[in-house]
Amino acid sequence: MPALTSVKYTNKKVKKIVTISVIAVVAVIAIVVGVKFLLDSGAFSKKEDTAANSFSMTDEMNSVVSETEFHRGYMFSRVTKILSDDPKMNPWVLSWYVLPGTTRSVPAMQSAYVDTFDQVLLLESYVREGKRSAAKTMIDAIDTSLTDGNGYLLKFKRADELVSEENRPEVEKSDLYEDQANLLLTDAPISMEATTRYLRALLNYYDKWGDAKLLDRIHDLSGKVFDAGAKSSYRAADRAAMPTPIPVTEKTLVPEVTEEEQQGDGATLVQSEGVEICAMDLDAMRRAAVLFPEYQEKYEEMIRIVKEGKISQELPLYAWMYSEELGYTYYTGSAGNAELVPSLYAMVHLAEIGQLDEDGYAWVSSKIYNDGFLYSSYNIMSGAPSDQEASEAYPLVLYLAVIKGDNDLFTATFNAMMRNYATLDTSVALYDFFRDVDDSRIAVYARENLLMELIIR
Repeated sequence: MPALTSVKYTNKKVKKIVTISVIAVVAVIAIVVGVKFLLDSGAFSKKEDTAANSFSMTDEMNSVVSETEFHRGYMFSRVTKILSDDPKMNPWVLSWYVLPGTTRSVPAMQSAYVDTFDQVLLLESYVREGKRSAAKTMIDAIDTSLTDGNGYLLKFKRADELVSEENRPEVEKSDLYEDQANLLLTDAPISMEATTRYLRALLNYYDKWGDAKLLDRIHDLSGKVFDAGAKSSYRAADRAAMPTPIPVTEKTLVPEVTEEEQQGDGATLVQSEGVEICAMDLDAMRRAAVLFPEYQEKYEEMIRIVKEGKISQELPLYAWMYSEELGYTYYTGSAGNAELVPSLYAMVHLAEIGQLDEDGYAWVSSKIYNDGFLYSSYNIMSGAPSDQEASEAYPLVLYLAVIKGDNDLFTATFNAMMRNYATLDTSVALYDFFRDVDDSRIAVYARENLLMELIIR
């Protein structure tokens, strides 16, 4: 029988070994976690400087948001739940969801489409929040399913082409609130707007986690973006539409529409080849030119093309397209209306590189201050607005205010947006921005909610 002292000594020795082992295991885990964190952060990767710009809300802007019913952090999770999780569309987000009516005869509806630009905005959100795995999944999904054979991003895809309908919930799929141009096209065209925004998203991803392989990818995509002048774009218009490449400064220059041309209902498709003004993400192109100086001359030429696309001092909106052969196409409908949202994207792109003129900024500010509403288009002669509100326009103006550090414009625009912010606890759209659509229906769109997520964070 061993002595008691011997047993105690053995127990102490065992406890010491166990303690040392536990400490060693914890240390190894800590080292592995630390190394993984450093690898994920890109600390071991030698990265080139992309000269990224950063525009932040002022303290006063943050105070304005805090004093309203807006809930930071909830909007993103709510909109992805409605447009991705519930319809089982992961990793995609649908374009929109229309809430059910008050009776069973008015069921919920959801978009039958996935808009590529929305997916790129979702990718940007993941990058900004440091969600590397989700961002990488989205990049892989876009590359696999939303690009053409030459590496340009497509404008859209039908949801049933991306996700099997077999396991999806039974909700009415609809084309009712889609972009009319999408419905008139058998096959999705490329989207330069989505392609150049994708360049921005990849640059942001590279800044956080990138490596030499991704830099090569960015170089290749940059070449495609700077070659954008050879690409076609499409717009839906009325059947009497006649693209007008000449600057229209007198009423007599607006083409007359014959009675024969007015026959027929519905929309037609206008196609043009050249540089789509709103699609030129100048800040992404600037960063690409910093990385790859061979594009500097093309970048400067693109700035000139966008700036000279302004319609007039009185209506400082922007043309749709530019080509060397036709010049600028200012509008596509027979009524002579310039579209607001594409023009605002052009303004944002110019503002990000410090090139937006005061005319455009003053015009937008006056619409917010004096009218309180923004509309989808404005007549190039009279300046009269259409009767359709442009929900996507508000976050773009809000971002312009952030870029400029304009607290007053930010406040007025944010208050205008809050008119359509859901606060009812029982609403499916709670904490999301919504649109009023036909027949008193309410719809949640991915676009303005994802844009707001990138601005107010």
